Amino acid sequence: MGALSFMGYIQGEGRQQSSLFPPTLEELVPEDHLVRVIEAYVARLDLQALGFSKAEPLKTGRPGYDPADLLKLYLYGYFQRIRSSRRLEAECQRNVEVMWLLGRLAPDFKTIADFRKDNSAAFQATCRTFVQFCRQVGLISGQLVAIDGSKFQAVASQRKHLSLTKLKRQQAKLEAQIGRYLAELDEADRSEAAEVVDRSAVKAALQQLESRHADNLTAQALMEVQGLEQFVVGESEARMMRTHQGARVAYNVQNAVDGEHGLIVHHAVTQDGSDNQQLEPMAKAAQAILAQEELTVTADAGYSNGEQFQACDDAGITAYVPENRGINNKGDDTPLFDRSAFSYDVENDQYQCPAGQWLPLKQVNGLQRIYAVRGDCTACPLKSRCTKAKRRHVTRHVHEAAFERMHQRMQVHPEMMVRRRSIVEHPFGNLKQWILGNGRFLLRQLQGARTEMALAVNAYNLKRAINVMGARRLIELLG
Repeated sequence: MGALSFMGYIQGEGRQQSSLFPPTLEELVPEDHLVRVIEAYVARLDLQALGFSKAEPLKTGRPGYDPADLLKLYLYGYFQRIRSSRRLEAECQRNVEVMWLLGRLAPDFKTIADFRKDNSAAFQATCRTFVQFCRQVGLISGQLVAIDGSKFQAVASQRKHLSLTKLKRQQAKLEAQIGRYLAELDEADRSEAAEVVDRSAVKAALQQLESRHADNLTAQALMEVQGLEQFVVGESEARMMRTHQGARVAYNVQNAVDGEHGLIVHHAVTQDGSDNQQLEPMAKAAQAILAQEELTVTADAGYSNGEQFQACDDAGITAYVPENRGINNKGDDTPLFDRSAFSYDVENDQYQCPAGQWLPLKQVNGLQRIYAVRGDCTACPLKSRCTKAKRRHVTRHVHEAAFERMHQRMQVHPEMMVRRRSIVEHPFGNLKQWILGNGRFLLRQLQGARTEMALAVNAYNLKRAINVMGARRLIELLG
């Protein structure tokens, strides 16, 4: 009875058991499986027109791998959070899905890695091609595009970051340490107990400090000659940026997301830690990809920029962005008049204060026009409510009219910020957690980051299209 106790479990086949009808790879992959979508998608692409290397097979020599197969492998890998070329090599040898996708091909990791390295521009072109396809089948409406940015960590460590401020701080510390060692040697020379001091050890430490000091000065000189405020050793194109986890060596990834189904219309990887200069290029790029004369976009207050607002207005792009501008000093406890209390005379280009005094144009400082009362405000009965200085100044942006139009639009449609969040947060969450794992790139420099992001965006858009339409319907449309 004891020998029969295990017989209640489901038993697998013996490892030596043969089958009369062994299953094929085709039988092992369901009809609505992801790999069939990838197969149909890549088969639709004109790889030569997209710029893939070796898209035209060589007529002589040893045949190479078809770039279509390697592209399918990478799309599958990024879809499954497998980005390492060595791991992809292993998947080719053990993963039935990959075996079906590549016809049992098993390229080595160097071939896989070189394909990714050599086709950065082609990957980005592939993203645009899929967006155009989604536009054709109705997955992208183009009615509203939300723009947002997020920081993705670079490969380089924070410890590799140098800045002129940091180097000068280190220089001061090194000089102080060198001074202490020199003083210690001088004291040893004067003291009768000189034998207590290990002069050789002190001199060795001093030599090391002087070497570090010389390297520090060299680094400062090189950065100043090249006009660099910061530099990352091993990844010179990365920048120190503020993130939710604190300062990190990173790149700023920009996404323009369609409001219909949350597909990414356009993306960009930048070195700018701020979003302040990104509204116009992202909106215009989305407009070009969608082939629309007019476009409505929305972004958060980080994109507030009068010059950018004006450029969008000129291009037929209606933007909804909260203003983010400095306000006049309100004093300690007593609130002071802000600029809204001053009326602007367009014809004469001057402001009138609450007390009826005129503030003509005093000077232009960059994009700011500064207006001030002639004389002073000492005798004004409203001075205590207006300024603590001798006279009041009011600034007006060169593109103030664009700011005012933006303000009016936001007053009419305050719900745009809620819509923006609902559109852009999902794609970034997926890119950081689902595709890129910890939100960190594997490839170095700006080109490497752009390569990875293009593959990640392509995988995300494929996933989104499958979720909306279903794999079977998508395969039909791709075919």
